[in-house]
Amino acid sequence: MSARENYLTRLKKPRPVWINGKKVMQLEAEPSFKGAIDIILRYYELLEHDGFHFDYAGGISAISLMTPRSPEDLVKKRIAYQAVANLSFGMLGRTPDFMNAALCAMRSHADFFGKGEFTNFSENVNNFYDRCARDNLFIGHGAINPQIDRSRSLGLQENAYVGVACTKTERAGIRVSGAKMIVTLAPIADELLIFNMPGLSSADTDYALAFTVLTDAEGLKIICRKPLTHDSSSAFDYPLSSKIDEIDAYLVFEDVFIPWEDVFIFKDVEKSNRFYDITKTRHHTGHQGIVRGLAKAELLIGVADALAKNLGLNQFVNIQEKIGKLTTAYELIRAAVIITEIESEMDSQGVCNPRITSIQAIRYHFPKWYQQMITTVQALAAGSMLAVPHSQDFLNENEVCLTSALQNPFLSAKDRSHLLNLAWDVTGDGFGQRQMVYENYHAGDPMRIAAAHYVYYDKTVMVNAVAQALKPKND
Repeated sequence: MSARENYLTRLKKPRPVWINGKKVMQLEAEPSFKGAIDIILRYYELLEHDGFHFDYAGGISAISLMTPRSPEDLVKKRIAYQAVANLSFGMLGRTPDFMNAALCAMRSHADFFGKGEFTNFSENVNNFYDRCARDNLFIGHGAINPQIDRSRSLGLQENAYVGVACTKTERAGIRVSGAKMIVTLAPIADELLIFNMPGLSSADTDYALAFTVLTDAEGLKIICRKPLTHDSSSAFDYPLSSKIDEIDAYLVFEDVFIPWEDVFIFKDVEKSNRFYDITKTRHHTGHQGIVRGLAKAELLIGVADALAKNLGLNQFVNIQEKIGKLTTAYELIRAAVIITEIESEMDSQGVCNPRITSIQAIRYHFPKWYQQMITTVQALAAGSMLAVPHSQDFLNENEVCLTSALQNPFLSAKDRSHLLNLAWDVTGDGFGQRQMVYENYHAGDPMRIAAAHYVYYDKTVMVNAVAQALKPKND
């Protein structure tokens, strides 16, 4: 069977998924998941084409899982990332290629995970990668702990759901209980990689874990947020959100058994805090992330341009400047993506890692630029996008008057309304607002990103410039 057919077969297995208070009996039939599933299926179709796979163990695997050994390899991966992002206009941030980028980084630095009393963690990482590459699995992830009381360490809190902790050690594996939040696309992933972002303290030993868990594991609950899709409305009324929702979920673990072979870090605070940076996972997921941002920017800038042209605004210089700010920002993102590849660095494992300082610079600035894209679209559409009739009003006795009243010299009434609906969908409705919040925080707190960039950035050139400027005239 093809990778697409294999994924569809796996989707048919019952999973502990709840949405709108009801347990989902058939994932592929749930309207809230349909759009995302369709895009994942198209992702698997892409794998069949040259440029989207590499040979692995007698078969093919997604090129996003390929370990890059040169800047040219990073370019190949970027082209594939962009094509996948284009399937959803960048609105799905956690397509399979995101964690694939992480898995190749983990596997390349598998020695870091070492051995334990009960298992060989390095071997487990290698075997996990092998399973994912052979079967082209869709791996999601849960890294963010619930926001219960961030002023205290996890291990010092009484709430049992502040994170995921080991509650029992057995000969065959471990038992875990607790929770993770914002586990994006969890319902339709095959497995979930569970880990922590840096920041655990010595009191958090029981939480210092990394492991993979099947999405149909006994004791696991996948409780989805309220969907943002408008399945009962037409694509005319909601051009994007009627078709796409990157569902987020709350994961609850109730005495879930994890076999030792699926454990990568066990009660090791230091490794839990260091693995994301030591393995260079952040570099590779960041590379995928900023490429995806390009697809999202293309849509928002395209909407702004279409509004300016079709509302008769594009001849005004102030409007030209507004959209020019967006196109110049787009060029800066594009340039940063290319710099991450050109100035990539080889590490001791022979892995070519994208330049992280450029990635983090975009991760800091992109949310600000994205906000500017949204406000520009809102300013151009203004009240017009709040006064668009329902699609059914073009099919009843109102059609004649609306056809005359809403047309302009550039668009018919229906086409004008359709464009304005898109503007509202991507900037004003719940779908657009979720995308804004996602861009602001999916890579971490922007303030901390900028602060860390300053602290760790190599400022030698700047320091030398000051020294040169302060030199006495005769030196």
